[in-house]
Amino acid sequence: MNHRAPRRRRRTDLPPGGPLRLLLGLPARLGIRRPFILIATAAAMGLYAHVLLAAPPMPPSRVPVPAATPR
Repeated sequence: MNHRAPRRRRRTDLPPGGPLRLLLGLPARLGIRRPFILIATAAAMGLYAHVLLAAPPMPPSRVPVPAATPR
């Protein structure tokens, strides 16, 4: 065995970090980072507005009754 022979490195298609890192970096590689951020922000705001509008109203609070004042 020749110890000075160059070793072959196995080439992988996925960058280090796995498929999640690949998915998160996809908008930057496609050049749509800012539009993607705007669309994601608008979707989050729309979902939040839907939750606020679909929630049942808060129950009315009871007005505090003043205690009887001694004379």
